Amino acid sequence: MAGFNLKSIVQVQSADVSIKDTDGNATGVVFTMAGPEHPDRKRIAFAEARKSIARYRKSGRVELADPEDAEATRHENLAAYTLGWTGFVDDTGIAVPFSKQAALDLYTDPAMAWLVDQLEAALGEKDLFIRRCATA
Repeated sequence: MAGFNLKSIVQVQSADVSIKDTDGNATGVVFTMAGPEHPDRKRIAFAEARKSIARYRKSGRVELADPEDAEATRHENLAAYTLGWTGFVDDTGIAVPFSKQAALDLYTDPAMAWLVDQLEAALGEKDLFIRRCATA
């Protein structure tokens, strides 16, 4: 029986997400997103867990965040997980330069909730951040 080298599969730091339109067609806009093992994404997850643990230790009960605060945190985290984009232009056809602030502004625009949903769904797709490595 032949075996398989599990070390030939690696988790990558980031992946490109092709943004789709309402019909599911590629728009040509691509966002580069931090994977689960990206240092920034892990740092944010660990910091949030530490805050929850500290609140629990202080009060002895689980405290839920205010929904508006939770949404703001989601947008901030998504902006932190966004590493760049290509193909994104404004109403005049000029390329929108990437910055964390530009990403946050985009994600907090209520009209862009569909984009937030697409990107959050992509972040949850573990297979998106796994590749077969030829050198292992």
